[in-house]
Amino acid sequence: MTAPHRSAILLLALTLTTANACRRAETVGRTFPGTIELDESDAAPLVGGRILTVRVNEGDSVRVGDTLAVLTQSQIPANLEDRRARLAAAESRLADLRRGSRPAEIARAEAELAAFEADADRTARDLARATQLARDTVIPRQELDRATSGAEAAARRRDAARATLEVLREGSRADQVRTAESEVASARAQLSGARADVGELAVLAAVDGVILGRHAEPGEVVSAGTPLLTIGVVSRRWVRVYLPAALIATLPAGTPATIRLPAAANDQQWTGRLGAINPRAEFTPRAALTEEERADLLFATKVELNDSTGLLRPGLPVTVQF
Repeated sequence: MTAPHRSAILLLALTLTTANACRRAETVGRTFPGTIELDESDAAPLVGGRILTVRVNEGDSVRVGDTLAVLTQSQIPANLEDRRARLAAAESRLADLRRGSRPAEIARAEAELAAFEADADRTARDLARATQLARDTVIPRQELDRATSGAEAAARRRDAARATLEVLREGSRADQVRTAESEVASARAQLSGARADVGELAVLAAVDGVILGRHAEPGEVVSAGTPLLTIGVVSRRWVRVYLPAALIATLPAGTPATIRLPAAANDQQWTGRLGAINPRAEFTPRAALTEEERADLLFATKVELNDSTGLLRPGLPVTVQF
């Protein structure tokens, strides 16, 4: 690169640096009006119902977990009792399967098997005699058929009773116990859901703050998600200030700021820093092409505030200087 080219580049860089410095110098000492704001949080029920009571009013201070309002639903108590009964039935069935067969049940099955075995032996002997008599043509063929049917039926009853006794002695199958355990788990989950519905009838404060608005009264029927109250988060106060586009172009994020309260008698000041900037201009001309029109563009910005005094209340007008 030749010496003239280097000189031209250096001159251009110096010109740009000087221009930026001039633009920054134009903002030194310039103040912008702003308003103290704070973050807001709506308190809403997770389930619908009729409002029984609203326990706070506008201006009241609340802390996390405070009960703000209580709702009611006519079907929730009955639903809760139904879930409890279902769980009790499922647990009873599971306990019964785990215990297995009772001694009395096994004794009864053994007695029934002995009776069916005796009946099967008797019908088998009757069939043997009937077969011999039919062979000697002493009795007709129909008598033999009846004896055969009786013997077969008695044998089937004996076999069924023996199988029943074996099942009772083995106890409940593993798959039956697993199914019963799943039913108990499902019933417990349904009961937990019903209890959660009862808990969700109370609207609790999710943040520390001050009640800014009360939007519902006792007796009203509201749906899930309907804001009942608005809480202002006093620990997160900030300043809303509108800045021209030319100034925003020279201020990086986090630029320190000085906030003053015009109403203060001792010229007290607070510190802050430039935060979020709205990407959409508050005033946009139809065709922002000229320098004059670009100068009219204003952007809403958020100046994060450091205040341990508590004097900067929401709504107060302040001035901001970068």
